[in-house]
Amino acid sequence: MTEPPAAAPAPDLAPAAAVAPGGALGRVFRNAGKLLGGKVAAGLIGLVYLSLGARTLGPTDFGLLVSINFYALLVGNFCVLQGWHTLVRYGSGDLMTQHPEDFVALWRYVAKIEIASGAAAIVLCAALSGIVGRHLGWPDSIAALAVLYSLAIISNTQTTPAAVLNLFGRFDLLSFQQASGPLVRLIGAGLAWWLDGGLTGFILAWLVGSILEGLIQWALGLGELHRRGLLRQPRERAAAMAIRQRHPGIIKFLLTNNLDIGLTDASNRITPLAVGALLTPAAVGLYHVALRIGMVLQQPMLIISRTVYPELAAIAARGERARLRRLVLRTGAISMAGGIVLVGAFALIGRWLLTTIGGAGFDAAYGLLLLIAVARTVHLLGVPVGSARAAPGRPDPTLTTNLIASLGLLPVLYLLLQAFQLEGAGLHALAYAVVTVGALIVALLRLPPDPPKTA
Repeated sequence: MTEPPAAAPAPDLAPAAAVAPGGALGRVFRNAGKLLGGKVAAGLIGLVYLSLGARTLGPTDFGLLVSINFYALLVGNFCVLQGWHTLVRYGSGDLMTQHPEDFVALWRYVAKIEIASGAAAIVLCAALSGIVGRHLGWPDSIAALAVLYSLAIISNTQTTPAAVLNLFGRFDLLSFQQASGPLVRLIGAGLAWWLDGGLTGFILAWLVGSILEGLIQWALGLGELHRRGLLRQPRERAAAMAIRQRHPGIIKFLLTNNLDIGLTDASNRITPLAVGALLTPAAVGLYHVALRIGMVLQQPMLIISRTVYPELAAIAARGERARLRRLVLRTGAISMAGGIVLVGAFALIGRWLLTTIGGAGFDAAYGLLLLIAVARTVHLLGVPVGSARAAPGRPDPTLTTNLIASLGLLPVLYLLLQAFQLEGAGLHALAYAVVTVGALIVALLRLPPDPPKTA
C-alpha cells in the first residue's frame, strides 16, 4: 500500500511589517539602515565610474553620454507602468489575510503590465532617438548606439520584484542589488578606459550595467517567491478580470501613481535635456557631475520612500489618520535635518569635489551644486508626505500637484536658463521642490480627523 503524497508546505506569507518588532518609526529607519549600505556602495562606485568617464571624455563627450542616458530614462519613467506601489498597496492585504492565491495572481498581473509597458517604451525610445538626437546635438557617429541604448529601459522594469523583496523584508537582497548595476558599469568603464574605447566604450559600459541591474532584481524577486513556495500557486483563469473585481480602482491607482512618479522624475530628466538643447553638450556634462554629487541627498529619499510606504499603507488601512500624520512629519523632519548637514559640507568642499571627480573646469558647476543640494534637502521632507497621500490608494492629490508644478514651471526653466545659464537649472530645481513639497504638506494637514471609536 503506497503512502499518499506529502502535502506541499504552506507558503510563508508573513509580511515584514506584520512580524517586525517595534514601532512604525523604528521599523522605517531600521529598514532604511539595511538599505543604506547598498546605497552608499552604489553611490561611491557610481562616483568612481562617473569620474573615470568625465576625466577620460572631457565635458563635451561626457555630456553626450549622459544626455543619451537621460533621454532613455525619461522615456522609461513616463512609459513603463511600474508596479511597486500597486503591489505593496494591494498585496499587503492579501499577505496579512493569508491568501496566497490572491497575492500571486496580483503579482503576475502587475508584472505582466510592467514588462509589456517596458517593451513598448524600448520601441518608442528607439523610434524617436533620431529626432531627439538632432535637437540635442548628437553626432551621426553615435546614432546607432543611441538607438541601442534604448535597451537601458530594462532597468526601469524592476520594481515589481523589488516590491516582493520589500514586502517580505528582504532589505539585504535589495541592498545587494543596488550595488550590482554600478559595479558592472565601473568594470565596463575601466575596460573602456584601458582599451581606449572612447565614447563608444563608455556608452556600452553604461548600457550593460543598466540591463544587468534590471535582470538581477528579477532574479532576486523570483528567488524569494520560490523560497516561500508562492510560485507553486496555480494560475487562475480570467485572473485580470478577477483582480479588477477584487480591487476596484486598481487600474486608476496604477496609472495615476505612475504618472505621478513620472512627473516627479521628469524634472530631473527634462532639465539636462533642456540644458543640452539651450546651452551646450559640455554644459550637460557639468550639470550631471553636480547632479550626481547632489544625489548623495537623493539616496535617503529613495530609501525612506521604500521603507516608509508599507508602514503608511498599513496605518492608512486602519484609518489612523492622526498617527499617519505624526509618522510622516517626524520621518521627514529627521531626514531633512541630516540633509542640512550635508548642504553645509557641500558649501565647504564642493569645489574640491567637482574638480576631484570631474577634472579641471568642472568647478564651474559649484553654484549649481549648492542649489541642487538645497532642493534635495527640501524634497527629503516631501518624500514621506507624498507616500502618505498615496498610501490610502488615492495618489490623485500628489499627481495634481506634480502635474501643475511640472508643466507650470517648464516656461520658468526656459527663462532661468536664458538668464542665469547653468545656475538656472538649480534655481528651477529649488522652485519645483518648494512648490510640490509645500502643496503636499498643506494637503496632509487638511486630512480629516480620525473617525470616533465605537464602544
